[in-house]
Formats: sequence, structure tokens, C-alpha cells
Amino acid sequence: MDASVIIPTYHSWDKLQSCLDCLASQTVEPQKFEIIVVNNDPLDSTPEDFRLPTNAQILTEGKPGSYAARNRGIAAASTDLLFFTDSDCLPVPEYVESGLRIAQEHPEFGRFGGDVVLVPNGSEWTAVELYDYHLGLEQRKWVERGRAVTANLIVRRDMFDRVGLFNSEVLSGGDMEWNDRATAAGEPIFFAADAIVRHPARSTLREFATKVRRIEGARLRRNAGRGALNYVPPIQKLIPSFRTFKTLRKKPDLNLRQVLAIWRVQYVLRLVMISETFRLLWFRQSDIRK
Repeated sequence: MDASVIIPTYHSWDKLQSCLDCLASQTVEPQKFEIIVVNNDPLDSTPEDFRLPTNAQILTEGKPGSYAARNRGIAAASTDLLFFTDSDCLPVPEYVESGLRIAQEHPEFGRFGGDVVLVPNGSEWTAVELYDYHLGLEQRKWVERGRAVTANLIVRRDMFDRVGLFNSEVLSGGDMEWNDRATAAGEPIFFAADAIVRHPARSTLREFATKVRRIEGARLRRNAGRGALNYVPPIQKLIPSFRTFKTLRKKPDLNLRQVLAIWRVQYVLRLVMISETFRLLWFRQSDIRK
């Protein structure tokens, strides 16, 4: 085998089934790679009608959090090239083949950020989905900053020997924290444009608000660990970003109504972030210090 695909999952059997069906239709034969699914709830048993590819196995990890689950997958993997994706992702047929080729062509890199292409959940893009597409998950920009989301991250095993595993104590932001450690250690990252997974865009403000609160809490906890807990929340974000508005207006595929809708979503989420910052800093500091 040349590669291991590691997928954490939590009460997501339907989406995971679609992900595994995509991995069962790869352009490389199944003998070339293994699939390691890590169920993050040992009490949630596999459905009886679940279709598991011949090169896949399901493990369990009782410690809560996708990063603990990913570490379990790393320990079980039998290859030196590890592909990380999520249960709600849909790898294209050339996903594994492209990742293997890019890793072979660039031996000087120990980590690669594959592209994440957002798709709508229905036939038409909603305002929230358009926000995700234009202002949300932009893997190429993350890679330019030395980071990559674990929806599509490829890592050589010896990188974990040098940098360490994912922080299993966090429930969010562990991919960015790990990549920051790698960047600080001088490890470069390459954008693997052809190793693509499709990902349904987030479709509701509630989903985004939950994500914003989770990420802000993780960021504050990291700052607390560095002794930088006390600071003034970014109240300037109470003002809408006119730079964002100008950027969106330059996009030829957006009309004014769509631009205003995306801009409104961004502003609502800025308010969510600020309110969460105030809540944690001034009322729930014990939560941050945990």
C-alpha cells in the first residue's frame, strides 16, 4: 500500500457512506491504499446496511474530538503517506492518484493542502452558501499562510515525528494549531490543486454561528496558554467591512443583490464573534482556562 486515508466520524453515517462510495470509485486500485474510519462514539454502532469498501476498516476512539480520532487513525495507519479528509467530504475519482503523484513529484515537502471545492446543497446557491463559497473555506489562501484544513490535508508520517500529533485536547482549530507548529518548525507546505475533495457549503446561519463560537473559544484558549488572555475585543468589527463589499462587487458572477446578501451574512457573523469574545473573556474565563 502507498497511502492511508483517515476519516473521523461522529453520528454521520449517511454522509460517511457517500464519502466512502467516492473512495470506492478511485482511479487507483484499492490495493494501493487503505481507508481508516475512526468512529468518535463507540456506543454508536455501524448501521447494518452500511457499505464498507474492501480496503476499509472502522476503528473507535472514546476520547471526544475529531483530533483525538485522527491521532487514533495515525497510530493504526500502515503507510507513510497519510490523507486526511472528513466524513462530509466527497473526494473526486482522481483524489488518491493525484495526491500520490504530487507527493512523489515534490519530495522536499512533508505536507500538502489539497483543494476543497464547495458545492451547493440544492440546485441554487443560497446567500449563506455563497458566503461560504466566496469568503469561507479557501484552501489555497490557507496554504499561502502556511496552513491547511483537515478536510483535505496530506502529510508524510515522519512529519508527525518532528512536529508531534494533533492536539487531542481541543475540539476545534486543531488543524490550524498543528499547521502553525509545522510552519514554526520550518516545514514548508504545498498546494495540491489536483487532489480535490468536494464539500457541501454550509447552508444555515446557525451552522456558521456555531463554528464561529467554537473557533473563537479555541483561539482564546490558545492565547490563554501563552499568557495573553486579557485584551480588548475587536470592537472595530461592529462596523461592516467596506473592503469586503468592494471585493465582492468585483466578482463577475455576483449581482448586487447577492453581494448585499453575502455582506449581511458576514456582518451577522462578525457580531456573533464579538459577542462570544465578550462572553468568554468577561463572564466565562474559567471555560477558557480549562
